[in-house]
Amino acid sequence: MTLFDCKPNTVGKVSAIGGDADTHRRLVDMGLMDMGCFVRVKSRRAVLADFDCGFTAVVQSNLATEIEVAVRK
Repeated sequence: MTLFDCKPNTVGKVSAIGGDADTHRRLVDMGLMDMGCFVRVKSRRAVLADFDCGFTAVVQSNLATEIEVAVRK
């Protein structure tokens, strides 16, 4: 499931990052890989998510579809 597919209040862990080489490298360098996440709000254009490293981000839909999330049950 991608980050954009997640519904509000979904808890998961980033399992893969796609996209172009620059975007992939930037997100991996930020430490996003294997990081836990919590989706707060989702709209048609973006996702608001908390990440375990202590930051909250608004991720635009085109990027959120490139981030694979393993959902915790």
